[in-house]
Amino acid sequence: MGPIQPGERRDLQLIFFLFGIGVMCLAPRLPDIKANLDVSTTFFGFLMSSGSIGALSAHLTMGHTVHRLGVYKVLIVSAIMTYVTIGMLIELHNPWIYLIVNIICGFAWASYHIAINAQALHRQAEDGRQIIPMLHGLWTAGAVTTAFIAILISSFVSLNWHIYPLISIVLLLKLRSINRLKPVLLKGNEVSQEDEIVTLRQMLSSFSIDWVVSLGFLCALMLEVSMGDWITILARQEFEVSKSLAVIPYFLFMGAMIMGRLSYNKIKGQRSDKEMVQPFVVMAGTVFLISMFFGLYLKQDHPVAGYIVFSLGVFITGIGISFVGPLFFGYASARSNKPGGVAIAELGAVNQVLTFIGRGVISVVAGAASLPIAMIIPGIMLIGVTFFVAAASQPRKI
Repeated sequence: MGPIQPGERRDLQLIFFLFGIGVMCLAPRLPDIKANLDVSTTFFGFLMSSGSIGALSAHLTMGHTVHRLGVYKVLIVSAIMTYVTIGMLIELHNPWIYLIVNIICGFAWASYHIAINAQALHRQAEDGRQIIPMLHGLWTAGAVTTAFIAILISSFVSLNWHIYPLISIVLLLKLRSINRLKPVLLKGNEVSQEDEIVTLRQMLSSFSIDWVVSLGFLCALMLEVSMGDWITILARQEFEVSKSLAVIPYFLFMGAMIMGRLSYNKIKGQRSDKEMVQPFVVMAGTVFLISMFFGLYLKQDHPVAGYIVFSLGVFITGIGISFVGPLFFGYASARSNKPGGVAIAELGAVNQVLTFIGRGVISVVAGAASLPIAMIIPGIMLIGVTFFVAAASQPRKI
């Protein structure tokens, strides 16, 4: 198909950026959704994590679907499903219906993620130049943008008037870009194993778990996942700030993630990944825990100072955690004698299960004790990455 043309590159960039805006738009408004459902903290945590069930189903089945139907049909259907279900989630007051819709939403956005990454990886291989890091950076930029929008309007605009116009614009722009890309999107018979698409049969025929990589990956991602799930709720409940101010820690965290990923190679220099990761995860986990509890202590007499300390701590945590998770994809491939796509798909599937369990544990502790106590768990898990990365960096084949 040849090198990537400027128009194709712009559309790929746009749909990754829009994906970040659209799929993360509910994160800053989770306190409002929790209020709509009127459920306990524990049950709400379970409802949020239910999307992992749908995402796991997508990881196990959508490779075969993309093989048969091609990228275009999967992108169109999954994009529409994603934003229709997001629109439904903000209207629901019945938690059991919310559970079902959230599972469908998880399946939809994960299917879109699988298809668009297969397309990007294929075109990267044909073009010969790295585009994946830039595209994933744009996804994060989209998540930061949606948080910034929430900071500006959350205190003045209802949940419906915030989300409906946003997802409508995102969907229309995304469908426009997908249709412009249609001539270069992979047809069903053009998708190959080299495009990191893995069928259910391929995975189940030789499925194996590298527990060192899987548990290390879980520990690396759990605080990032918990930030998306709980940070705005923690700000509202514990620091008692307004809806708009409650989004600031999430915005700072995602912004720090971009800064960390963009500056990683420059900071790393000649050091190994292990030498980089170990001090950074210890710093990030420690700073997060200290800033949260010291901020809550200060809040009693100096609420503004307490919230500033907490927010700055979250920002530093974002920098420290920014590059850790993606490194485990490389470890998964390096430690396996299977094709890279199979090893990464297995890690993704196992991670969905482990993350679901981890989110459930945090939800139970938050309900039984308090949210700050529950957030100790992902903070300590992040510090624990230092032990897993030492073992995972060893080139053991499985």
